[in-house]
Amino acid sequence: MRTAVDPASVVICAELPTGMTAAARAAWGRHAAGRRCPVTWAADPETIAAAGPVAAQDEFALAIAPEWLDSKRTLRERIATARQELPGLTAAVLRGPRPLDHHALLAAEGIRIVVVDAFGPEPRGSRRPAPAGWDCRHPVWGLWEVRAAPRESRGLWGWLNGPLSRLRPGSLRILRVGKVPMGPSGPVSTRLDRYAAWAERRQTGQRARVVGLSDLAITLAGGGEPPLTGSILKAA
Repeated sequence: MRTAVDPASVVICAELPTGMTAAARAAWGRHAAGRRCPVTWAADPETIAAAGPVAAQDEFALAIAPEWLDSKRTLRERIATARQELPGLTAAVLRGPRPLDHHALLAAEGIRIVVVDAFGPEPRGSRRPAPAGWDCRHPVWGLWEVRAAPRESRGLWGWLNGPLSRLRPGSLRILRVGKVPMGPSGPVSTRLDRYAAWAERRQTGQRARVVGLSDLAITLAGGGEPPLTGSILKAA
C-alpha cells in the first residue's frame, strides 16, 4: 500500500578501498549486518573480485575511472572484467568533474544507471523526462544519469542546502560518501555513519525509502513510481 505522502528516494554510495585484508572483509560484513538501510559500494573490477560477496542488503557498482572514458575499448573491457564477477551488474559511479561519455556504449553493455558529480552538455534527443524534482536525465534508451548531492559546506547555507538538508516528499537524494577506509572493526568513516543514521531515521518515519542504486534504475524505468512488490521495498 502506498502512503498518502510519497516518501523521498535516498541512495547511499560509498567506495571500497583496494587491498582489504581478510579481517577487514569480515568486519565489513558485520558492519553491514548492523545497518537498517542498504549501501551501494563502488569499486573497480579487481577490488570487486577480491572483496567477495557483498552483504545481503548491499550491492556493488562499478567505479568508472575517468581515464577509461578516453577509449571505448578500455571502457568496454573494464565492464566485461567486472561482469565476470557480477553477471547482473547494472550500476556504476563516476567521481570527479569529468562528464560521463559513451552513453550508448554503456547502455549496450547493460549499465542502466550511473551516478555522476556533474552533467555534460544535454545529449541530443534525450529520450524521457526525469520525474519532477529529480536531478537526473535519460540521455539514451536504457541508461539514466543521476547527480550526487553536493558535499557539505560550512555555515547556515551548507546546513540548509547540503546533502542532509530537509527532504521534500517524492524527491531524490544521492548521498556520496567517498572512499571508505576499512579497519579491523569495519568501515572507518564518520560520514558513512552520519549518512546512514540520517537515512535510517527518515526511513523509520516513512519520509524516505532507502534503496540501492540498481533498484533506483528500476524505479526510473517505471517513470519514478516504485513497484508495489519486489526488491525496492525490502528496505522500506
